[in-house]
Amino acid sequence: MQEAITATSPANNQTFATPTPHPMQQFHEMLSKIRAENRRRPNRTGVDTVFIPGHTLKFDMADGFPAITSKKLAFKTLVAELVGFFRGFDNAASFRELGCKIWDGNANETTAWLNNPARKGTDDLGRCYPKQWTDWRDTRCVPTKAEADALVDKGYTLIAEDLQRNAWVVEKGINQLENALRAIMTNPNDRQILISAWRPDEHDRCALASCHVVYQFIVDTNTNTLHLCLFQRSFDTFLAFNIATAALFLEIMAKLSGTTAGTFTHFIGDAHIYLNHFDQVDTLLSREHYPQPTLVFGDSIPTLTSISDIPGVFERIEPQDIVLTNYISHAAIPAPMAT
Repeated sequence: MQEAITATSPANNQTFATPTPHPMQQFHEMLSKIRAENRRRPNRTGVDTVFIPGHTLKFDMADGFPAITSKKLAFKTLVAELVGFFRGFDNAASFRELGCKIWDGNANETTAWLNNPARKGTDDLGRCYPKQWTDWRDTRCVPTKAEADALVDKGYTLIAEDLQRNAWVVEKGINQLENALRAIMTNPNDRQILISAWRPDEHDRCALASCHVVYQFIVDTNTNTLHLCLFQRSFDTFLAFNIATAALFLEIMAKLSGTTAGTFTHFIGDAHIYLNHFDQVDTLLSREHYPQPTLVFGDSIPTLTSISDIPGVFERIEPQDIVLTNYISHAAIPAPMAT
């Protein structure tokens, strides 16, 4: 929502109202900056980009949901993708069943992944975001059976042992989503409420190394407000997808934890535009913004009253319970996604 700022003209002492910038104007300005600086370089896709190194965007959820309006946002697609992340999907077919087709190319068209022996076949994505968020593998090798038994008592599974070398290997999965929610509810001043998807040891086991690398949730306990910071190493800016996805993630975590969604700060490492998106960017920048829409949740996203309700809560979220109301936008601008 735009609000007027009242100012006084020093020349005639008259007051006048100047509208505050639209929340998504900073996104337009970033695109213009990338185009103006025109720093070109190649990348893994074979389609060159122009880019800027290091950029920050900041959105206040009190201003409305940060959905791009200068083109139509594929909101149902991004909802399906985030729900797929919550459910730990590891194949494109599962995403498609929810209405999200954007992982098809990464699963079935990326040459390096097609030739990777870790790929299990058509639609396989390997250990991408969903697995890291919900099943981060904690593998430990200990020198005694007693230590192994103690870890098994803590929920680990014994997966290998070598008595000659005195080596016991145990493993368990860590659900980072549930751990983060639990920390927000029980230890809100913690500065370690992070969800990471960066796994150098597993990059050879997934179709795409994570672009949005780490999310940090920060609670202002004075106002019971939940803030989110995201570091994204690589941002295909024209798609404008990750802004809305992260904002939705923040709103869901706030609703579940009984906090109020505050600000979303987007730290971007490599903000780029593909050369085959130039015409689309020009079209987008020629358009005016519409007012920001409102997010509405249904019954599958409750406010939890006990941490005993956390297990499985993310898997139970239904896409139809996430609705964007009063969303008005310009027409969609089709553009290919580089894989």
